[in-house]
Amino acid sequence: MASLSAIAARILAGEPVEQAAFTSLPLLEQQQLVDLVVAEPSGRRWLRSLPGLDARVAVRLLRYAQDYRSPRRDATLDRVVARAPIDAVVDHAAAIATGSAAMALWERLQDDPDRLVSIAEATVQIAAAAESTLYLLVLDPLDPFNLGTARRTVIARAALTSDSAEARGIAAEFLANAAPDHLLAVLDDLVRSDSERVRGIAWLTALQMAPEETFQRATTFLLDESQPIELRRSALVAIGMRMPTSAITDLLSAFVIHPDPALAHDAADLLYQLHRNPETAEAARMSPHPEIREIAEALLDPRRGSPAAGGSRPGDPTRTIDIFRELIERSEPPGANGVHRR
Repeated sequence: MASLSAIAARILAGEPVEQAAFTSLPLLEQQQLVDLVVAEPSGRRWLRSLPGLDARVAVRLLRYAQDYRSPRRDATLDRVVARAPIDAVVDHAAAIATGSAAMALWERLQDDPDRLVSIAEATVQIAAAAESTLYLLVLDPLDPFNLGTARRTVIARAALTSDSAEARGIAAEFLANAAPDHLLAVLDDLVRSDSERVRGIAWLTALQMAPEETFQRATTFLLDESQPIELRRSALVAIGMRMPTSAITDLLSAFVIHPDPALAHDAADLLYQLHRNPETAEAARMSPHPEIREIAEALLDPRRGSPAAGGSRPGDPTRTIDIFRELIERSEPPGANGVHRR
């Protein structure tokens, strides 16, 4: 029989080695061969492929986190997760949840859903593992692990503080449908998130659930000049998407003349796209930003302007088009596009 070093050399070189060459060895020599090859990726892959993979060897293989963090699909990784003792699997859950063996991890924990949820709450905090965890456990409409809405909500709530901005957005979107009360409860934190998606979902959900109270909070936030511009922009756009024109005319009129160009342009876009009214259009004429003044002149032009903004007049040859557009809009169901106009 070939020496252990010769067998190890062939394994590490990627040459075919009958697995019987390992299983026929005495236990001590098996351990020695593992010692010879386990430090190299090719050696670990060969060990993972052993049909009778020993639980003790599986534990050693779990220690090489870099193997499990790789996105490349490798079924031999699943075999290690399936063979190792559950406590060892849990100890390395953060690395396993990051890569292609993540499904094998959650399958091992399926019979203990509370433990699964506890581990998932931890893994969603890690940027590299968060999205995979959410897609496998929370977003799959088939709920393959039979967690139910309540447990999936717990995981999503934990993901709101994830290191991954994408994961925070995914979680907020799920909670907006499954548990919107939670978004409302932590609204002050969410509207200060560094994720624009999270801020938008939080404001829009809260404005839908508690419109009057949230409108007041958003207005106060928007008028606070000490708040960062990007955060105030999210509040402004959310208000514009949810509130009727009659409620926000004064706000839009104030912000089309705001010195900050980003806020002013957001207000002008809302004026042009959703909330055409003569008061705001007249205010926009006084904007310090030339592009906004151009929008105002277009809306107020008596021949080509918007009738809602006071620009079109009876007898204007373009008015027929405006009238038909208004008829089409009136035929849409109330609340179409998330905006209620009077």
